[in-house]
Amino acid sequence: MENDTYLEPTIFDTLTQTREIQMLKTAIPYMKQSQKRQFAILIKYMELQRAVQIFSPGNASLAACEVPEDQNNSLNMLNELRKYATPKELETIDMLTNLFSMMTLYTDLS
Repeated sequence: MENDTYLEPTIFDTLTQTREIQMLKTAIPYMKQSQKRQFAILIKYMELQRAVQIFSPGNASLAACEVPEDQNNSLNMLNELRKYATPKELETIDMLTNLFSMMTLYTDLS
């Protein structure tokens, strides 16, 4: 796991985070070693609860995560994944992007 690089939060991250959860995460390094594990698990549980709420029927928050149906979701998703990919993963993403582009071109010509 590469901890030395900044990872931009995704839309999903921003929906499952709260100011309070961020404050709790900030406090972990200052706790006693014996408390850190339980506290980290509690924080992840709180994030899980938020995720369950987001995906509950009738919750409008999930609309912020959705991409319009008319866009090429596969290409857009691959482009978004580039932010988090390693150089080797970027090669695969580029290969898939080219493949999807060719498929789109082929179906447009048909």
